[in-house]
Formats: sequence, structure tokens, C-alpha cells
Amino acid sequence: MTGKKESSHSQGIRRSLNGRILGSTTLNILILVVICCLIMAFSMQSLANSILLDSLQPMARQSAKNVEANIHMLADRMMNIASDPRMAGGSAPASGMSPGSDAQVRASREMLLTEVSEIYEFHSVALYDLDGQLLLGDSRAPENLDDSFFALLKETDNLTTYSSTIFQNTLGITMGMPVKENDETVLYVVGVYKYDTLNDVISSINLGRHGTAYMVNREGTVTGHPDQSLVLAGSTLAQLSDGHTDAISRVTTGETGATEFPVDGKNMLVAYSPIRGTQWSLVIQIPKSDYSHLINTAMMAAVLSTLAVLALSILLVLRLSRSISHPVKSVTDRMVALSDGDLHTQVSLVHSGDELEVLTRTLDATTDSINRYISDIQQVLNQVAGGNLRVKPQVDYKGDFALIRTSLHTIIQSINETITDFGSAAARLTDMSEELNGQSSQLHQASMEQNQSTEALVLEVSHVKEQLSSVAGSSGQTRTKTEEIARQIQEANHQMTALSGAMDNISSNAQEITKIAKAIEDIAFQTNILAINASVEAARAGSAGKGFAVVADEVKQLASKSAEAAQNATDMVTSTRAIIQKGVELTADTASSLQAISSVSDQISAISDQLVIAVKGQESALAIMEERIDAISAIADRNLQNATGTEHSSGLLAREAEALAAQVKKFVLKEEHDR
Repeated sequence: MTGKKESSHSQGIRRSLNGRILGSTTLNILILVVICCLIMAFSMQSLANSILLDSLQPMARQSAKNVEANIHMLADRMMNIASDPRMAGGSAPASGMSPGSDAQVRASREMLLTEVSEIYEFHSVALYDLDGQLLLGDSRAPENLDDSFFALLKETDNLTTYSSTIFQNTLGITMGMPVKENDETVLYVVGVYKYDTLNDVISSINLGRHGTAYMVNREGTVTGHPDQSLVLAGSTLAQLSDGHTDAISRVTTGETGATEFPVDGKNMLVAYSPIRGTQWSLVIQIPKSDYSHLINTAMMAAVLSTLAVLALSILLVLRLSRSISHPVKSVTDRMVALSDGDLHTQVSLVHSGDELEVLTRTLDATTDSINRYISDIQQVLNQVAGGNLRVKPQVDYKGDFALIRTSLHTIIQSINETITDFGSAAARLTDMSEELNGQSSQLHQASMEQNQSTEALVLEVSHVKEQLSSVAGSSGQTRTKTEEIARQIQEANHQMTALSGAMDNISSNAQEITKIAKAIEDIAFQTNILAINASVEAARAGSAGKGFAVVADEVKQLASKSAEAAQNATDMVTSTRAIIQKGVELTADTASSLQAISSVSDQISAISDQLVIAVKGQESALAIMEERIDAISAIADRNLQNATGTEHSSGLLAREAEALAAQVKKFVLKEEHDR
């Protein structure tokens, strides 16, 4: 199911290859076109602004020159008037002309002024003295010149144009020219030209549909404008430029340039240039919207051209994508088949002379190489599976595939070493199993012997325990008998005490003494036998019975003494029968002997008590020894069981080692082949 899903996914990728190429390329082209259009629009706007500003600047200079030419023409007229010979005639006093020849000069000057007034378009033309007072002129001539104009006229002492164009509530161009005699200024001729001369020049400047050309003076006041009401109203450049200080500063300082700024929300292209010989600057102001339709038309043409190129590019890309996708589809189908395990289908070669041909040829060569590699790997693995570990790869693995050859060699070498180690381990395991089997047999035999020895030791301990019990009983009897002897000796003492008063009863009591002596002799005999048995048991007990052996020896000596004493008593009784008459003399001796017997009896009683205590201690030691022997017996039983299991396991291990050695012998190792 996973393979089917991957195959279906790959087919989906192949089916969408054309669309992906076309879509990606179209998207890239569209993005590129949009970016180019934006860049082009920005560039065209910037370029149009730059071109317009660059073109307006020389236009402003040229228009300023045209105005300047007209100003120069008017100035030439003023210079001609000032240099006309009819102006000559000497200096005139400040109060007026002198009579006589001065009247002739005055008449000549009036004639000249009247003549130029009729010829040229003057509002007024007049002569003024050196103080700016009117000397000669028409009715419209002012009595005094404006102070600023007169100061400038005196300062320059040459042709001077008044910065203001307002003359008696009308528009005119005021010019003044000094009249010189002998290079000395004697008069000033001042004329006010009609504004029409300048207005024609300003109006003739081609400024588009809504462009305007006007003049301003150094104070920023408008001195010339197609709308004469603005000049008469005293409008300023600040009002016309919406307060653009940078433009105002450049214009009023007489700079030449061009700029752009908004006026009443509309972007204006403004160029300015000074009018030489005057205090005026010409300003050309054109709304940018007058040229926007041209820019928009150019941009639309560029966009349409770009779209046409885009459509053509998409067609070319579609053709190119098909030429790429079909070979790629063929290669992809073969690669999908290769991923599904198909190593035999031929690759359809593409003869395109480009990377696709290299791709198909490389895929074909890769498939052949993989076939050869897999066949060689299969052959090697089959040989290894058959037990042949001296097989080698027969194919020359190239590039990174050489790692496969190295890995196969490493695997075979590792298996060789592993099987060799298995063989050595099997041999060692066989030897170890045989050795373990022998040791297990020995352990089993030793365990059996240990078990038997333990059982025998238990029997011996039980026998010793019984013997100790017998000794304890005999010791008790000995104590009883000793106590009885003590009582009898005490009785004998009483009898001996009474012997001096009852000698008559000695004969009758002699028989009883004989019996008592006989009993003592029997007791001594039994005590002697008991002492011998105790010595034997003490010898068997070893070091633990040394103390008991000493006691037994003492008992034996006491028994011997008791027997000897009994024998002496018997002899004495016999002697008493024979020498009854000597009883009185021997009474004292008999009493002493009886006292000695009583002392010996006490000693025998003490020894019997010690013997009883020692026997009880030996019984406790034997009880502990019996418990420990039981534990040893249990351990011996478990050792016997373990030895039996070990012997069985060693047999199984030997058989497994033989089976492992037989499996190892099936492999043909490199070392064996080399040998």
C-alpha cells in the first residue's frame, strides 16, 4: 500500500510538471513584469521630472534672455535719448534754466522728449536734476523720483531699471539714464515704458496648457504676470509658491535652477532665472498634470508592449516546458520503476544534446551498474549461504559503490573470523566438557563417600551417646553405693564405738562385716570395669575426652583402693575371728581404718559427681556435634545431587560442543583453503 501511494504521488508530480514549470515561470515573469513596470513607472516619473526640470531650466534662461533683450532694447532707447545732441547745452542751475541760450536748450530738450514720447510707448518721460527734482516733462511725470530708485540711479551712475513696475496705479517699466557732459552727470532722463512691451514677451513663452511665466524682484514681489491684477495687487512669490521657502530663497538671490513643489495640492514644476541688467527674475510655473497624460500614455504603451512580450514569453515557456517535461516524465517513470524494483526495463534515451541527454544516459548507466552490483552481491551472498567463505566480489565497484565491495570483504572476513572462533570455542568447549565430566564423576564419587562417612559418623556419635548415658547411669549407681558405704562405715564407727562395751556382739557382726567387704569388693570390681570403659570412650572422643580420661583413671585408682580396702576388711574380719581376743587392742586400729574408708568414700563420691558433670557436658557436646553432623549430611546430600546434575549437564555440553564443531566444519574458511 505504501508503494502504491508513493507511485500515485509520483504520478501526480509528473502530471503537474508542465503546470509547475509554466506556473512558476509565468509567476516569475509576472512578478518581474510588475516589478519592471513599477520600476519603469517610477523611473519614467523620475525621468520625466528630470527631463521637464532640465528642459524648463534652459527655457527659463532663454525666456529671461528674451525679456532681457526687450529690456536692452528699451535701455538702448534710453541711452539714445540721453546721448542725443539736443540734450547738450551746458549745465542748468538747480532752480531752473537760465534765459537766453538756456531757453533754446530747453526748447530742444522739450522737442526731444515730445518726439520720443510720440515714437516710443512711454507713459511718461522727463528730465530730473541731480537732486531728483523734475526739470522737464509731461503732466504724468512725478515731481520727485522714488528715493530707492534715485539712490540706485546715483549709485550706479548708469542705466538703471526700477524694481517696481507699478506706476500711478498702472503697470510700466521705469528706467533712468544719466545725461553726461564732459563725463560728468548733469541730468537724469527717466522714462516709464508701457507694460505691453514686457507683457508680450511673457505671454509669448510656450508653457503648455496651464503654465505661467511671471517676474519677481529681489524682495519677492511680483513685477510681471499675465494676470496684471496680481501685479497691481502687490502679490508676492510666497503667495504664488504656497510658501515654498527654498524656491523663494533661490529666486530672490538671483539663482538659476528648477524644482518641484506643491501649490494648492497640485505638484508644480518651477524653473527660474535672473534677468540681467535688472533686479528681476523670471519664473516659469507649470502644473505637472499638463504632462501627466503624456507620461501615462507612454507608460500604457510600455505596459501593453510588456504584456505582449509576456504572452509571447509564456508561449515560449510552454513550448520549452513541454520539451523538458516529456523527457523528464520518461526519466521519472523509469526512476519510479527503479524504486519499485524494476532493474531490467530499458531507459529511453533522449538525443537533445543537453543535460537531459546526459541525464538519460546517466540513468541508463546507473541502472546497468546497479544490475551488475546486485548480481555480484547476490552471487557472493549465495556462496556465503552455501558455506563458502572464500568467495570474493567479481565486479569492479566504482566511486562510492566501492564501499559495498569493502563492506562485502569486511563481512566475509568477519564471518571467517567468527566461524574460526566458533571452531576454536567448540574445541575448547569439548575439552572443557570432557574435563568437567571427569571432575563431575570424581565429585559424585567423593560426594557418595562423604555421605557414607557422614552416616558412619552419625552412628558412632549415637553409640558414644549411648555409652555416655551408660557411664552416667553407672556413675549414679557408684554414687549410691558410695553413699551406702559411707552409711555403713558410719554404722561401723558406731559399732566400733560400742565395740568396747559389746564385744560379745562382734562375732555376730563379723559375718555382716564380711558381707559388706564382699559388697565393697564387687563395687570396686564394677567401678574398675566402669573406669576401663570410660577410658576407652575418652580415647575415642579424642581431645574432647582428655578430662574424662583423667576422671576415669582416678575412678580406676579409687576402685583399686576400694577393692584393696575391702580385701583388707575381709582379712581383718577373718583375723577378728581368729584373734577376737585381740579385738580390744585392734579396736582403735579398726576405727582408724574405718575413718580412712569413710574419707575414701567421700573422695569417691566427689569423683562420681565430677564424672556425672563431665558426662553431661560430653552429652551436650555430642548433641551439638550430632546437629552439625546432620547439617553436614544434608550438605553432602545436596552435593551428591549437584554432582549428579553436573555430570548430566557435562554430558549434554559435550554433545552440544560436538554439534557446534560439526556445524563449523560445514564452512569452507579462507585459512583452510590457504593451507
